[in-house]
Amino acid sequence: MDIDELLDIVKQHNIDAVHPGYGFLSESPKLARRMAEIDVMVVGPGSENLDRTGDKLQARLLAVECQVPVLPALTEPTGRVDVVQLFVEKVGLPVMVKAVDGGGGRGIRLIRNLEDLPSLVERAIAESPSKKVFAEKAAIDGFRHVEVQIVGDGVGNVMHLWERECSIQRRYQKIVELAPSTVVNHKVIKPVIEAAVRMAEKVGPRTASVTRSLMSSRSSTPPSGHSSSCSTLRLRNSSSWRSTHDCKWSTP
Repeated sequence: MDIDELLDIVKQHNIDAVHPGYGFLSESPKLARRMAEIDVMVVGPGSENLDRTGDKLQARLLAVECQVPVLPALTEPTGRVDVVQLFVEKVGLPVMVKAVDGGGGRGIRLIRNLEDLPSLVERAIAESPSKKVFAEKAAIDGFRHVEVQIVGDGVGNVMHLWERECSIQRRYQKIVELAPSTVVNHKVIKPVIEAAVRMAEKVGPRTASVTRSLMSSRSSTPPSGHSSSCSTLRLRNSSSWRSTHDCKWSTP
């Protein structure tokens, strides 16, 4: 979709608000910024929040800033297989490769052996609109996918609406959501909820959001590692605001 063409339509028909829907330009900070320049409201979090959370790496940096534990990851996007290879040599396998601007399960590849690395990275790059990916240490077998619902009023007030579990997935897409989560000891959910609120308070959303965390039930150690595959603060420029700050939390 062409932003300039949308601007022409808005001006021609004296439109004062635009709902971008889902996909396409819904996560584009440029669209929100250009519309704001002509006093047209785009329903969603706004360009500043999208700049901070629409990109997975920027969202991960936000998590670090809010003292949310994260897993080892590349700190700069890349379009090169050899950069990912060097990262794997440093942190070991398995590793998750993701398009920095992907969504809907696109641009995600799990690397379990070095033989598959070149082809999987190339496919992830090909599915990225910007042709850029990043890699992080994978938190996979035995982990639960737990989300926290957040709402904010845009002037600093943020609250959570508890959590739900979305561990049943196919091709990185959720199939079933359970509320509350099936974690037996609910005390281990508390730090996940607190992290979600801290990140939301930092960016001041004016819509609803979701943070997504990975939780292990195989260990009694304290929280360790925040992965961006399921918990970095990420906003979508629509009526719903999503944060994908993939944290790894260990649960008893």
